Amino acid sequence: MVLQRLRQLNLPPDTTFARFELDEQKCNGCGRCVASCPIQLLMLDGGKARPNQRYDHFRCITCQNCAAVCPRQAIAIEGDYRVHKGYWENASLFENGKTFPEPVKAARGKGFEAFEKQLTETERVIYRRRSIRLYQKRQVPEELVRRVIEAARFAPSAGNNQPWKFVVVRNPELLGEIRRICHKSLRFATYLSLPHPWLRKKTPGDRKTGLAWWQHAVLPLLIAHYQGDADPRARGGVNAVTSDPGFDTTFGAPTLILILADKRAIGGTELDTGICAQNLVLAAHSLGLGTCYVGLIGPALDFHPRFQRRIGIRPPFKIVTSITLGYPRGKIEKVVQRERARIVWVE
Repeated sequence: MVLQRLRQLNLPPDTTFARFELDEQKCNGCGRCVASCPIQLLMLDGGKARPNQRYDHFRCITCQNCAAVCPRQAIAIEGDYRVHKGYWENASLFENGKTFPEPVKAARGKGFEAFEKQLTETERVIYRRRSIRLYQKRQVPEELVRRVIEAARFAPSAGNNQPWKFVVVRNPELLGEIRRICHKSLRFATYLSLPHPWLRKKTPGDRKTGLAWWQHAVLPLLIAHYQGDADPRARGGVNAVTSDPGFDTTFGAPTLILILADKRAIGGTELDTGICAQNLVLAAHSLGLGTCYVGLIGPALDFHPRFQRRIGIRPPFKIVTSITLGYPRGKIEKVVQRERARIVWVE
């Protein structure tokens, strides 16, 4: 019984996974999907995009960024991530199948373009914003950086406390140091929680390898403490950062904005800061800029207080999240599918 419970924590049984589907006639081998995958699940093989089999599809977070960045519409992510029993069970929490936006009744079953003109500009920005991991090298003018921060500043907050503070990092050497810190600091997490052959960038990897006996004992403790941050797919994301020395945690973006919060703030500090951050990314998209939330930088920098002081982070402020900012490399505005909303109507 104990062994079965450990197995359900470590590697969910009875699980269905999303599938990477490629139209080989359309694929031109540009590699944009490979560079955009946050989990590094793709590779170029014979001039075509393929799953690299370094681990398997259950690491895929179904963000569909690979499909969004493909200029030839050659990629589709089919199916959904469903765990049918055990600690990570989610099959009963969703209706089957994702859909494209359906903000009006006339939109059901139709493509986004068919009803886009009926929407407000705000709605169009929300639906077309994507997490950008392909950036041009040119720097964002300071005026535009200040403009998106100004939109963030006018977010609502509990008790109008306005707990946020912004650290804008544009120095290439400092950005490089942040990348090195992330690689080093997060390495221990993957050492504890993933099969060790996966800790090196290796394509293809050994898909049959498993956890060591001591990892089966340690991992439930990590899950109990970190909960969703220890989800199997999240562990794959951390491994993407730590297993490849050349992986760029900031995706080559010329600007990184760290969003801090005053730990003494009224009410839900993280919620307030999240609303503030979303104002920023929506404003950036409306200005033709790209953004991506990078949640791993804050936990990594927590182990380096001296570096934090160098870039102006001191108590009572703490890092809540970070956002890359730059000009997208190519047009990346494809509308993707999402899980249906879970709604309980009480009338």
